[in-house]
Amino acid sequence: MKILYIDPVVRSETSRKYKYYDGVFDELCKENQVYLCRNIPDDIKKYSEYINFKPDIVIFGLGWFNHRYFKKINNIDCPSLCILFKPQNDLQEKLNFCKINNISRILTPVPDYKSYEKETGIETILFPYGFNPHVFKQRGTTKKYDIGFSGALHQSKLYPKKAFQTEDLRTKIGEILSSLQDVKVFWNSSDNAQTAFIDSYEEYANTISESKMWIATQAAYGDVTPRFYEVLGSGTLLVCQQIPEAYKFLLKDNHNCVEFSNDLHNFKEKVYYYVNNPEEITRITKNALESFHNKWTWKHRADQLIKIAKEI
Repeated sequence: MKILYIDPVVRSETSRKYKYYDGVFDELCKENQVYLCRNIPDDIKKYSEYINFKPDIVIFGLGWFNHRYFKKINNIDCPSLCILFKPQNDLQEKLNFCKINNISRILTPVPDYKSYEKETGIETILFPYGFNPHVFKQRGTTKKYDIGFSGALHQSKLYPKKAFQTEDLRTKIGEILSSLQDVKVFWNSSDNAQTAFIDSYEEYANTISESKMWIATQAAYGDVTPRFYEVLGSGTLLVCQQIPEAYKFLLKDNHNCVEFSNDLHNFKEKVYYYVNNPEEITRITKNALESFHNKWTWKHRADQLIKIAKEI
């Protein structure tokens, strides 16, 4: 398939830190003819003629809206897909972009995807993230930590009020873990973008592998982030907040992950239970490894995207 992929963030400084921008794109390039456009084309037909590349489909990637471009684009004369995420930023403008440009399908990892369909009249498909199985895998490393976490605290003013089901959830989790004297904890979190993450992608993956359990909470408006998949693919027990209804086909408490209540009333209890029952960690992580390496890598997401495109 010939794909015009419009995204200024793919294979950039940003995507070196946030690898999920590249995930689907890199896989699409392996089996399709993909032309990457980083600029803002005003007219798809003229642009296609200029580059001598007539696409079968136009895809606006995850990084398309990073530069806040919401205008009308002329002559999108083939099927088009828009991958929409980060609903906390300019959601109405994003949805309006899809409407005024007659986008064929909206794809999004956000659980409330049907509300986008209702507002735009455009078929909207739940499109989860994935992971790189060559990086996130069983590494045979010694388990140094009982439980770990790395990431922003989500207390930044960048997030609108009521963006999260439970405010300050990550901060509260950190406070609970710091009080557990007999549990070995890895904790790397703040609201400073320079210190909230493990700098090296390899070190991040290795630290997950060195932990028996790893915590993942949802991003704004219930977005189930790439961290969920990275943990599930690593042979480490995913410990996550209450699973959104739209994701219960994928994430199953006590089968491939462990769910704790949003009010954290059972969080400490669950941490202690699994620390003291390693055979349960083995059972659940085995289920996760079998499922996610076979169905939920970036390769599988790229295949799903091509299937959607062919059905338009």
